[in-house]
This record gives sequence, structure tokens and C-alpha cells, in this order.
Amino acid sequence: MISLIKMKGVNPQTKEVIYFPRWTRVSTVSETQLAKRMARGSTFSVGEINGVFADFPQSIIDELLNGNAVKIDGLGTFKLKVQGKSQKDIKAVTSAGATISVVFEPAAELNSRLNDEKEFRFVEVPTAEGQQDADDEGGDTPTPTPTPDPSGGGDEG
Repeated sequence: MISLIKMKGVNPQTKEVIYFPRWTRVSTVSETQLAKRMARGSTFSVGEINGVFADFPQSIIDELLNGNAVKIDGLGTFKLKVQGKSQKDIKAVTSAGATISVVFEPAAELNSRLNDEKEFRFVEVPTAEGQQDADDEGGDTPTPTPTPDPSGGGDEG
């Protein structure tokens, strides 16, 4: 079940106080935990699955370095993004100032499945400080402060 917190922010156009749901991480699952879960429903052992996990990142890196995107059906596609300083002269464009990052584009079925699930629960936030997930970019809303659910939490949806 997806855990949410109720966030408080300010609408940048109207300056009104607004409230909205935001995902909060319950915990982080390790490769070994995921391998154990996957092994329960397959003929592969936990060790075999861990072996695949160990090779997986390097295989993706190798393919990206070879100029390929990597598509994993049902999950998404890994691609490279290159940014560099723009120049007025084509001869001045070099790789020296370029930075490379990996972009992950989720598969449509991944987003669809998560949105179709709709099993949410609101959890209480013990303190207002540091509760917003570090991976959350916040969208167009200014940095909000978590506000505990006034109804005391529960399985609201």
C-alpha cells in the first residue's frame, strides 16, 4: 500500500495556503530482500537472482557507453542525457565541458499500474523537519512543510 503524507504549501499565483498529498518512503528494500521475494515465485535461487543483480548495473552502463538506450519491458528505458555550454562557433563545441547523466523514462504500464492501484494510506508525520523525501522534487509548488493528518491518519483514499 502506498503511504502518503498531507503537505502544506502556498499557491504561487494566489498566495493561498494549499494542502496536497505527497509520497513518503516507508523503507528501502535491499537487493537481497528483492531477490528473496523474486525467488519465491520462480525456479531461480536467491543466489542466481543476486548474480543477475550484480551484473545488471554494469551491463546497463556498457550499453549506454556504446550509444544504446536500454529498455526493460514493463519497467522503462534508461537513456543518456548530455548537457554542455552552447557556443557561437561550431568548432568551439567540445566534450570538455559536457556533463553526462542517466535519464530513466518509466514504461507507460508502470505508471498506469501504480495509478490504477489507488491503495493509499495517510501516515502521520512526527515532526515537520526533514520529512519530505529527498528524492521528491516538489513540482511547481514551493518547498512545503509536512502537516500531520488532522483526522489522525487511517486508510483514507
